[in-house]
Amino acid sequence: MNKGGEVQQFSSAPQAVGSRNKYRDPNDTKGHGNIMYDRRVVRGNTYAAIVQPEDETEAQKQRDAQRRRLRANETKKRPGTPEAVPGRKHMDIQTDTYLEKLTDRIVEFEAETQTDFILDRPPSPLFMPAKIGIDIETQIEEGELFDFDVECEPVLEVLVGKTLEQSMMEVLEEEELASLQRHQEDFEKRRNAELLEVQRMEAAEKRRADEVQRRVAQQAAKREQDVCTMRKVLSRQVAVEHLQGLKDRMLLHLDDAGVFADVGSIAVETKFLPALYQMVTEQIKNISRERVLADAMIESTVAEKLDQHAKMLDIERRRLALIDEAERQAREEKQEALAQKQAETEQVKVQQQKMMEWEAFIPDPPPKPDELEIVEIRAEELLVALEDGTIVPVTEEQLPALQELFAQEKEEGQKLLGKPVVQPPPEGEDGEPKTVLESFRVGVPGEGIPEAADPEAPKEGEAPP
Repeated sequence: MNKGGEVQQFSSAPQAVGSRNKYRDPNDTKGHGNIMYDRRVVRGNTYAAIVQPEDETEAQKQRDAQRRRLRANETKKRPGTPEAVPGRKHMDIQTDTYLEKLTDRIVEFEAETQTDFILDRPPSPLFMPAKIGIDIETQIEEGELFDFDVECEPVLEVLVGKTLEQSMMEVLEEEELASLQRHQEDFEKRRNAELLEVQRMEAAEKRRADEVQRRVAQQAAKREQDVCTMRKVLSRQVAVEHLQGLKDRMLLHLDDAGVFADVGSIAVETKFLPALYQMVTEQIKNISRERVLADAMIESTVAEKLDQHAKMLDIERRRLALIDEAERQAREEKQEALAQKQAETEQVKVQQQKMMEWEAFIPDPPPKPDELEIVEIRAEELLVALEDGTIVPVTEEQLPALQELFAQEKEEGQKLLGKPVVQPPPEGEDGEPKTVLESFRVGVPGEGIPEAADPEAPKEGEAPP
């Protein structure tokens, strides 16, 4: 039964119930009227163990294996949809001619049903061979024989339950058929509405297509009319142009046909022009021959000039190579000179620095020599001039000896040397100190005074006692 206006759904496709007879057909061998032939009733000894025959078990296993192989083969033969490429997935889409916008979602729910419980056919009873021997009687107590009322009660319960269950199934089938009828009516209404919408869309599409065809036909007619008008205009222009030059062409055609023949023009054309053509042809041949010769001469001259030019270019290349080499050597020499000049400049700077350091250094004055060379004797003034420009007075006793030593010949390196001495002024008198010649001798500058052999002998430059 439907509750809340919900639409009943089935997990399996619904099927119509076949027609049944009110009473069973007595000739029907499928049904079993006797419970002794019913598969659900166990026959034989209820105390004996039921042993499954091995042959039937193996046959059942083989049938199941064959059924599985057939199902696997059918599954393999049925082509499937290939897997989606990475990054994409399969999804259901509408493939109808006109797409439909799905607005209402159909309510879905699950329902379950239970089919009739039919027991499997019990296995065949074990074959019991006939007894061999002598029957023996025994005593049967009360309750050991078959009680029909007690034993038939389960069977009657099964029959009544089956009848009630079948009745309920028929009622449910009727309800199901009614539900299917209502569902079919709703489906018909929706399909009719969709068909009306499709017809409306088809009519609109047809109107648009008719309008497009009408416009296309109208445009084609207009184009055809324009083409016809253009052809007429072109035909008129062609006719006008043809008629404008028709007279001149007709006269030319008649002239060519010889209608207006002229004797002079005929003579010119038949005699003068052929000879003129022949002369012109010969002249052209001569000109061509001369042109060929001139071209050959020009080519030979140009070839010679090109050879000379190539030689000159080679010479010029060599000259330029020599110039480049000379310039390179000059640059190298210039660079070497510049480097040398820079080195000299650095050396000069170093020498200047050393010179400035040397000039900045003030050494101690050298000791003044004790003996100086006498370069001049002024006898009238009793004066002698030393080599440093000092004028020293001498006594009258020293003058003759000085003159004698100054005039005598001296050995190489020997000079007349005198020893000036600064004498302070006498005590108690004001004055400047004066330089006098203390002694003199002939010898080498820088050597010491030779010791006298006789200490009592007069020294050189001194008067004898």
